[in-house]
Amino acid sequence: MELHLASMENITCWSFRKLFSGATDSYTGVLSLNYILHKRTWKEVDIFPIGGQRQWIQIATGKEEECKKFIERLQREQIENPEKYNVYGVQLNCSCPSYNLIKLGHGPALISRPQKIASLLRELLKQNKFKVGVKVRLGLTQDELKQGKIFQLLSELEKVKGLAHVTVHFKHAKEPSYTPYDYSLLKRISNYNLPIIINGGINSYNDFLRITKDANKKNIAGFMIAREALKNPNCFIESSRILNNKDFLAKSDEQIKKEFEDNCKLHLPKETYAKTISKYCSWAKNLQIEFPKPERNQPLN
Repeated sequence: MELHLASMENITCWSFRKLFSGATDSYTGVLSLNYILHKRTWKEVDIFPIGGQRQWIQIATGKEEECKKFIERLQREQIENPEKYNVYGVQLNCSCPSYNLIKLGHGPALISRPQKIASLLRELLKQNKFKVGVKVRLGLTQDELKQGKIFQLLSELEKVKGLAHVTVHFKHAKEPSYTPYDYSLLKRISNYNLPIIINGGINSYNDFLRITKDANKKNIAGFMIAREALKNPNCFIESSRILNNKDFLAKSDEQIKKEFEDNCKLHLPKETYAKTISKYCSWAKNLQIEFPKPERNQPLN
């Protein structure tokens, strides 16, 4: 069973992702291909080794040509920087509710364009080095949810050969974070001939069992944890033991904090990440991390 650590903005840097014993898969933050291809900020792609964890680069785009150029550049980058030769796959993000992505027609704005998503994925699949997946929501808006846009999309994705997974976040993109997740569609979604990763409100193995009680488990490849990971980096251990027969020792908050600080000494994240992690993670108070002072007359991050 696949156990995925969700990407969280300004949080899931390498130093954070490495904390999660039992997670089979993790993701970088969402990278806009328009930005990364033209600004040449490849140093932000932090795919350093993590034992037992498959790492995915998460991208946002609406252009096949950008997908092609990204794959070409990624292959060159890994040759030039062998330390980063740890990319398992590329996930097209059609889920992030960022206004900046939606106004460009990217992210969940693509859900109503199933043929476009399929075309982007086929472009990414014109190579056999990296796995390719996609993350979606139930729609951009409540109207799209009611219209069943997700089912039109899944029907189109069934035609895409070689797709590693479809991660479904069980809300539409206009819903605020405090609204409950809608798993009423899971039974129907799980009948599509696609490997489904479910995402939203899952904190434990028991949550997974409850949510998937009436679903077609044959097509459910795994689940993704987000919010619970902020307060509990041990959140995958129980599921890993039960589902994958792999046992890990739980770590105390002090051990987690020390490990994170040590990880930062190996590969320092942007200071924004440390500040956000310190804000949202109870174990990360008063982090001892040294960041270089900005050069004179240079703007702060």
